[in-house]
Formats: sequence, C-alpha cells, structure tokens
Amino acid sequence: VMVSWEPSKGALSYTTVAQGSAGYNSTCSNTETTCLLDDLLCGLNYTITVIASDPCIPQHVTAEMVCSNDTGVVSWEE
Repeated sequence: VMVSWEPSKGALSYTTVAQGSAGYNSTCSNTETTCLLDDLLCGLNYTITVIASDPCIPQHVTAEMVCSNDTGVVSWEE
C-alpha cells in the first residue's frame, strides 16, 4: 500500500504506522511525504496513521472515505 499526504508545515520528518486487526504492525519513517508499506498481510483490516515530528497545530480537520476507489482523504487548515 502506498500512502501519501501533503506536507505538514514545520514538520521535520514523518512516521507512518499500519496497525493490523490481528496485531500485525508495519512502520515506515522518512522525510518524504510518501511511504510504501509493502509487507502488509492479505485479509486484514489496517488503521494507518501518519505522525509528523514538530508540526504546526492543524485546524478544521475533516476526513472522508471514497469507497469507489478504496481511498481516504484527510484535510485540515494550517
């Protein structure tokens, strides 16, 4: 699964964590705004979290799922 996001103002790096429904986890840390989680197991549901180090505080956070193409969109104002 390729995860991507817009850069967070002030962020120095990012950590992406995929937590699986059966306790399986995968992480990726870098300074880029993409992360390839290529070791996820088939048949599990995952919660994916992106953590920015040293970011500015976001305002007006919204999230939506786009079921037609299996994506989710999270937006906010800086």
